[in-house]
Amino acid sequence: MLLQWWSARYIFFMKIVFIAYNHLPGYHSPEQWIKRIKPFAGVMESLSRYCQVYYAGQINYAGIWSQDGVEYHFLQSSKMRSRVPFHLHQTIKKLRPDIVIVLGLHFPLEILQLRWSLGKKVKIIARHHADSPPGGIRKILLRIADHYVNAYLFTTQWHAGEWVDARIIRNRNKIHELFEASTDFTREDKEQSKKKTGMRGDHNFLWVGRLNENKDPITVLAGFEKYLSENPVARLHMIFQEDDLLPAVRSKIRKSSWLSNAVHLHGLIDYNELPAWYSAADFFISGSHREGGSYALLEAMACGCIPVVTAIPASLKTICNDKYGLSYKAGNVDELADKLSMAGKLSKVEFSANIETYFKKELSSQAIAGKLYRIVENLQAI
Repeated sequence: MLLQWWSARYIFFMKIVFIAYNHLPGYHSPEQWIKRIKPFAGVMESLSRYCQVYYAGQINYAGIWSQDGVEYHFLQSSKMRSRVPFHLHQTIKKLRPDIVIVLGLHFPLEILQLRWSLGKKVKIIARHHADSPPGGIRKILLRIADHYVNAYLFTTQWHAGEWVDARIIRNRNKIHELFEASTDFTREDKEQSKKKTGMRGDHNFLWVGRLNENKDPITVLAGFEKYLSENPVARLHMIFQEDDLLPAVRSKIRKSSWLSNAVHLHGLIDYNELPAWYSAADFFISGSHREGGSYALLEAMACGCIPVVTAIPASLKTICNDKYGLSYKAGNVDELADKLSMAGKLSKVEFSANIETYFKKELSSQAIAGKLYRIVENLQAI
């Protein structure tokens, strides 16, 4: 009993520091930056239930800011400080951390300097953030830095495989699967949400994302067009913040009588209004060819919106290999149309409730923080 008490007490007083090396002069206040990283900040806040949590970064502000259980240490951002982060490392060293989690894998020189600053005792974890393995000198430096990294966090083993194949990460035992962030969205009343958003009927599909080649809205529109011949009452609502392919999307819709009657382009919607859109819709639809992890998909599932997504590793991991959604091969119009047809025949109320329950248990900020705590606890025991 005494040993268990001491172990629990030790973990509670464990200090974990998240460090971001990015040079971010465009953010002028802690509130502005914390709002920007809200999906990730929620995980840190939940982690603070178990231990002491700090965040160190460089924006156009200098000072200490405490919010929701996390102590933020900001240094005035500059390119020189980003390349030679001596002051940032000194700030972290004064905190006397047990664990430091580096956000991103493209910082080999910074990791080497961090290790030299903190010594051997502190554990260093590197968090993958949609990074692809580089070539040239940076690849060589990352191989050297690998010797000083105790663990890696990836959304899926598939994402880690690229780094293992590049022989940057030599030991697969250092790799742990963990989602990077989550959302605090919750389901709202469906009928009230429909009134807010103007959705009608029971076959509403929602797109939330950029209109670019990777998100592939053209394939989504083509698949949805085929599905409309079977279910003409279906509707597709598209919310987007970047509109690279908007002319092509409008052209595709204009040339099809099916799409012209069924697709609604809403453009940019205030972030705080999104829960009503996810709650009003029956299905969330995506066409992504590559993702490190989709916040929009997580937001949709938090609100019980049924996913129809591409069969890419991150999305398959999120929907538990089609247990909590449907997937199709990216770019395949016919397969998408088939999956939309299958989605339309689901018992939506029951399936939606199961998705919401699964999200709370496995994908919420609290769930991710709990898993990270267990990873850290095991790492400290080594």
